[in-house]
Amino acid sequence: MKIGDAVGGRQKEEGMTKRLCALMALTVVVVACGGGRAVTEKRMLEWGPILNMYLGANFEGGNSYPEALEELPPEFRGELELKDGWGNRFLYRRLRVDKYNIISAGADGEFGNADDIVLENGVLYEPMKIYTESPLE
Repeated sequence: MKIGDAVGGRQKEEGMTKRLCALMALTVVVVACGGGRAVTEKRMLEWGPILNMYLGANFEGGNSYPEALEELPPEFRGELELKDGWGNRFLYRRLRVDKYNIISAGADGEFGNADDIVLENGVLYEPMKIYTESPLE
């Protein structure tokens, strides 16, 4: 083995290590920025069918959505998360007996702006559209 071969091999190895570190850093950034949103949307979409089942089974309550998510019996609620992908609690609002929304404050943790995530009657919507129709109080 020549000295030049050893040096060249080490340089290639260092280059690979730098590229691997850069890729790992990029992965961390992507997960930190986008992972919270994906987790939140998944958790919110899991609530939609549960609330619809409750609506259909809630004869005593006049076939209405609950006033609060905690009102749901354990057999409906199961292990569903009450927090978004950033660890903040969802805001649940029953707007009418047949209309609800679940809101995540988004990455910034503040309700009422464009980075919020809104599920209304099982469908994800742009937050500002929902806030125009049903302002936060």
